[in-house]
Amino acid sequence: MQPDSGAPARRELVECLAFPCSPMRFSSVNQLMLVLAFLLAPSLALGQEAAPAPAAEAGLRRTHAVRAAGAVKIDGQLDEPAWDAPPVISDFRQQEPVEGAPASERTEVRVLFDDRNLYFAIRAFDSEPSRMNARELNRDATFANDDKFEILLDTYHDRRNAYRFAVNPLGTQQDALITDEGRDVNLSWDAPWLSAGRLVSDGYIVEIAIPFTTLRYREGANVWGFNLARIIRRKNEEVLWSSWQRQFGLERVSQAGELAGVEEIRRRRLLEFRPYITFGWRQGVPLIGQPGFDAGMRGTAGLEVARVGLTPSLTAEFTLNPDFGQVEVDQQVINLSRFSVFFPEKRDFFLENAGIFLFGREQINQLFFTRRIGLTDDGQPLPIDYGIRVTGKAGAYNLGFLQVQTRELGDPSVLGIPRQHFTVARVKRDIFRRSYIGAIFLSRQGGATTAYNRGAGIDAEFNVTDHFRVLTYLMGTATPGLESDNLSFRIHPRYESDRWRFIGVYEDIGENFNPEVGFVERRGVRQYFGQAAWKPRPRFLPFVRQMEFEVQYEQYDKRAGELETRQVELTWATRFRNSAVLEFRPLEDFTDVLVQPFEIRPGIIIPPGSYRFNRPRIELTTDTSRRLVARFRQKWGDFYSGTRLETSLGFTIRPNRHLHLELDDSYNRVHLLQGNFSTNLFSARASYNFSRRLLTTAFVQLNSAARLSSLNLRLRYIFRPHSDFYIIYNQDTGRGLERPSYQFQVKLAYYFSR
Repeated sequence: MQPDSGAPARRELVECLAFPCSPMRFSSVNQLMLVLAFLLAPSLALGQEAAPAPAAEAGLRRTHAVRAAGAVKIDGQLDEPAWDAPPVISDFRQQEPVEGAPASERTEVRVLFDDRNLYFAIRAFDSEPSRMNARELNRDATFANDDKFEILLDTYHDRRNAYRFAVNPLGTQQDALITDEGRDVNLSWDAPWLSAGRLVSDGYIVEIAIPFTTLRYREGANVWGFNLARIIRRKNEEVLWSSWQRQFGLERVSQAGELAGVEEIRRRRLLEFRPYITFGWRQGVPLIGQPGFDAGMRGTAGLEVARVGLTPSLTAEFTLNPDFGQVEVDQQVINLSRFSVFFPEKRDFFLENAGIFLFGREQINQLFFTRRIGLTDDGQPLPIDYGIRVTGKAGAYNLGFLQVQTRELGDPSVLGIPRQHFTVARVKRDIFRRSYIGAIFLSRQGGATTAYNRGAGIDAEFNVTDHFRVLTYLMGTATPGLESDNLSFRIHPRYESDRWRFIGVYEDIGENFNPEVGFVERRGVRQYFGQAAWKPRPRFLPFVRQMEFEVQYEQYDKRAGELETRQVELTWATRFRNSAVLEFRPLEDFTDVLVQPFEIRPGIIIPPGSYRFNRPRIELTTDTSRRLVARFRQKWGDFYSGTRLETSLGFTIRPNRHLHLELDDSYNRVHLLQGNFSTNLFSARASYNFSRRLLTTAFVQLNSAARLSSLNLRLRYIFRPHSDFYIIYNQDTGRGLERPSYQFQVKLAYYFSR
């Protein structure tokens, strides 16, 4: 009998995953790669996931899509005879305010399809149509102030992932990708689809056409997961067709109903192109990788994205010399901590199916973060030569592959930036009813400081019940000169219902864990986190919808056992029936141990030592259905060797459907033994939207801490779905810059599809 050469690795892994033992016993990423196969192998023996129970047996709702008996025009009229054929979906129930009660306003929905599109007719009745909220014309707005209707399509019927399409009464569009039942909701994803809305005397009508080329699905499947939701903003009422229980909601894909009749749907081979051309002028812009500044006219062209359907459920995408000049600038922040600030991804190419690549603790400890590709640490763009991505589903496997090459700038031996290659491979296998196990591998080849950086990891999510789940991952990196203590492990059980929430976390991050294509807030620490919340709905207070009493404990220790940070919080929050929210945190006890001097502001250095301080806070957001919404936040108390007062005030103003104003101001006044200072960050965003197709935005930021001001002006004309014409102007001035910079750009992107 041959000895089992994998036994020591398996024993090491089992011992490592036995909480709270540290996983740092793996000596290299190579060992971690060896156990990837071990961890994934058992999933092969589990067989295919159990087939979803029929709707009648599971108590889920089912409706049918019907083939259209004629042409359907998307105009908000519903005057085509084809709309008489499909069954009417009308039995909506409240999630809020009265769980399970019939909706206070009637809604009717019909579903059709033809060889190209899936069609929806939404007839939303309203007993007080003059009080409906319909003010937003900007695509991908949050609809925080508007009535809204949402459609969820789980096209693989895997009860985990879905598309979400939303409209307001004017037909303004919002779309999103839902991954792992809401673990990631990608609101930045954009897809080509059509909608038209019309206000009528007794409510509103919306027609929608979603091209099948927009969706990924298995041909011949009998049913898709399907759900519908309507929000009546002035009543703060949320109604759903299925999954209306308060502990679920629309994003709980496993509780959706079913859409039958889809077995007839066939998709033509996907073939889409979106080339662009742009030209502009800039002055005073720093030359990345070179000394000096750029000025003058410039123009370029490229391919923003091309999509080719390898199968109906697997898509390849390509980009050549992409330009992201139309992306709105980052929202600045005042950072008075000693840790880096996380900024979200906004570039289109990296947002498609981004949830498949999610790995780690979002915004805190991610093995892969797309902003490390094609951007400097301060957000300046680096040219991308090409990008290739393959995403989709093959049986029970969710697959993702990404390859990107960035351009060499200047002389790499001096100040330049060398050409770099980024490769990411991701696989997730569905197991049991709603769980998965997965792995990731990534590589950066080339760099100014290190020749390469590698990363690998394994993760899993087990949904034990409808309320209890456990997430865990083990990941490691390989960097020249950092040969040990380079792993990170986390286990995260969570229980949540409408009444209770309990969360526990243990995380161990090695001193040499170095995800250069990711994001990590701190290294060489162990985190202990616990949270408990009670969320009653007091009937004796008719103006209150729900309260929440929360206690939270978080501690970071150095690997040797010394305390680094401890935070204890006690919070009382109240959600009112009109959607206003009041939160009071009487206790935010914070202990921070500095082992090195901390320069909080230029010339003001906090010396090493242990500092403990309490910073209570109060926050208020007013009724979000009003034309004027106000936000207020106040924090006060001790801060290191002195005191800190923080005040934030914001307003959202919507006088009509065309004009939208957002004003925010954040002020800090800090008194320390080492010196006093104050900061102020003011931002104003004004949008005037002539129609759903012609949109203008002005965004101003004034940052006293960085001693700079920025201005971003953008005009967007959507002359056909997914085809845009942009005019953009950016300006950065102030004493915090070596010299002012000015940029003007015109861009045209045109969408072709077969």
